[in-house]
Amino acid sequence: MINIYQALARARDQRTAFSAREALEVLRDDARIVEVKRDTPMNIGPVTVTGYEVDHSAFDAYMYLIETPDRTILHTGDFRGHGYRGKALLPMTNWYIRRNDRRDVDILITEGTMLNRRSEKVKTEAELQEEAREYFREHNYAFLICSSTNLDSLASFYQAARRNGMYLYTYNEYICQQLRTFTELAGDKTDLYRFEKVYVLRPDQEFRHKAWEKPRKQKDLMREHGFLALIKPEDFCEKYINEFLDVKPVIVYSMWDGYLDPEKAAYIPRWDAFLKRQQAKGVEVKRLHTSGHATADQLAQLIRAVNPKEAIYPIHTEHAEGFCELDIPQELKDRVVL
Repeated sequence: MINIYQALARARDQRTAFSAREALEVLRDDARIVEVKRDTPMNIGPVTVTGYEVDHSAFDAYMYLIETPDRTILHTGDFRGHGYRGKALLPMTNWYIRRNDRRDVDILITEGTMLNRRSEKVKTEAELQEEAREYFREHNYAFLICSSTNLDSLASFYQAARRNGMYLYTYNEYICQQLRTFTELAGDKTDLYRFEKVYVLRPDQEFRHKAWEKPRKQKDLMREHGFLALIKPEDFCEKYINEFLDVKPVIVYSMWDGYLDPEKAAYIPRWDAFLKRQQAKGVEVKRLHTSGHATADQLAQLIRAVNPKEAIYPIHTEHAEGFCELDIPQELKDRVVL
């Protein structure tokens, strides 16, 4: 039987890949899906897999400790140390993964998204929220472009808006449901993740209240109280911006700048065109974002804490060579597999 370490080496050396048919067979096999319970070992034949929650922009992200008969492997997935849960990363690694140096990790598989963006200044989520709060104090008619899966930043902007008396609106019901799910699953742990004033954008919809003499439209209530409206940089959302041009709205862009940079492979021309079209109407675009991925310093801290004995496999990066430039001992640099 080929062990996991040998399989990794074979995949690297031979650049093997699943055929489309083999991939479909794997995806259709419901038996491959197992429930992950935090800090709870799962036994799959001779292999034990334990998931540990990590800080990331997406909700409920995990790293996995994989213990086989002959190797112990840590797969970090995407992680970071500057979100609301980031301070737990190193204590969790030292205690749960390393058992205070009583357990060794042979192989580390980890991300390196930020290694080709080392000059980028990375805010903490707390800093992002405070900067947004100050900005919304002067700009309380704001549209927000942010991934709907980015729970931490959505929470940062939501809390900043509520602290300025603004309500949150979204461009469809699906996102409202996502936020209700976040509230249900995470809101009992902290008020940070409780999204309680969220509405679907329907500017012409009428609402009634016993204190009102006649029905009022949503767009009138939005003008009265201010708003933070989550949209996409797509043509179908332009009508929402046009509806409020008279109150000089702003757009907060909270995604990676590379999507708007023609020099980047990830450049999305229609997004760039959308924002430039709004700016031509006099709409200010404020870039306010923080990464969902580990900085070079955070990555180095994790590698030193894990101290893998055999190999380090970079994943999710365009600059794997950057692992050899990290502030880690030379013996760890020598274990990076490129």
